[in-house]
Amino acid sequence: MVSVWVGNMVSGSSEGDLEKEVTGEYNTFKVYLLMLKAKKGSAREVQRSLGFSSTWLATHHLEKLEKLGLVTKDEHGDYIVIPKKFGILRFFVVTGRWVVPRMSFFAVMFGVMAVGFLFYLPEHRYFMIAFVISIVGLVVSLYETFRFYRLLPRT
Repeated sequence: MVSVWVGNMVSGSSEGDLEKEVTGEYNTFKVYLLMLKAKKGSAREVQRSLGFSSTWLATHHLEKLEKLGLVTKDEHGDYIVIPKKFGILRFFVVTGRWVVPRMSFFAVMFGVMAVGFLFYLPEHRYFMIAFVISIVGLVVSLYETFRFYRLLPRT
């Protein structure tokens, strides 16, 4: 199931404010990424998952995210994520529990093209050009996919 991203603006907060307040602070960004994957969680779960020294620290970051409109707190004290696209997250797609760089879809496309050209068009006179272009596209998109993965903090 693919999560649908909500608009770029938070009530009262611009995209630049979100980028500064969330992606500019490493631990707050880690908490938001964890919440994007988990969809719902408590401060204790966040503290255990990210190895924070105390539940208070997890609560601090969750309350900061709540103030920015990125999570809401239910009547049981659990926090529920509100997915938004800002900062580096514009280059990722959230599907279920996965945060996937957009470039990975190009890697799949170029990989399928390379296999298709290899098996179905070897006798065609432009085969080698099409095959080389698809291999170059595959390599570049795989390289960019891994670069984007390294930008995300571990959650």
